[in-house]
Amino acid sequence: MTDATPDKKTNEGYPDGLLMPICGQRQKSIMVRPGVCPVQYWMPITVPIGEIEEFHEEVEVLASATKDDEVYVVLSSPGGSLETCDFLCRRMDECEASIVIEIGLTCASAASAMALKGDNWVVHDSSTMMVHACSYSPGYGKESDVRAHVAYTERVNREWVERTYQGFLTDEEFTAILDNGKDLYFYADDLRERLPKYAAYRAEKEEQEFAEMQKFFEEQEED
Repeated sequence: MTDATPDKKTNEGYPDGLLMPICGQRQKSIMVRPGVCPVQYWMPITVPIGEIEEFHEEVEVLASATKDDEVYVVLSSPGGSLETCDFLCRRMDECEASIVIEIGLTCASAASAMALKGDNWVVHDSSTMMVHACSYSPGYGKESDVRAHVAYTERVNREWVERTYQGFLTDEEFTAILDNGKDLYFYADDLRERLPKYAAYRAEKEEQEFAEMQKFFEEQEED
């Protein structure tokens, strides 16, 4: 215990050696435990998913974390931009570190997609998840332009939902979301049952893709 003012450069004075960096014009709350190997990052995402540039520090962490590190994401968000969500999900896919997702009381819409990018999950009794298709306004203009925009968004939405939630949702639930516009709610007991099955599905899919890639290269060598 110390009465000294915490030093952001040396990290002295912070509890348990946690460093809270400052980035840009506003203070961020990503924490790093320095001197610990592997490095442990604590990354809260507890705001609506806004513009991509609002998450540049999170992107930097995901890009710099190594395979021996751990990124612990505290996720409690009502969702937001599909474009930003897709961008962050791809960065999470590329991240070499193990990603642990702590699911909050509200993990809805785009946030639910990000939750499924974890390697492991922490589910509390209060954890919930809401899954649905994207919401949008078709806009204004010539009738042909509006129709074209609707067709574009419908395809992007359907393919994105099917790709993102495959292995987590049932066929009936996909129909409820995509064709009937339903919001699906999952509670702690649902998540504790589904997430291990989803992890097993994803591992099996990765093994199949790896086997297919090996077969392709072997055939290329034979030719």
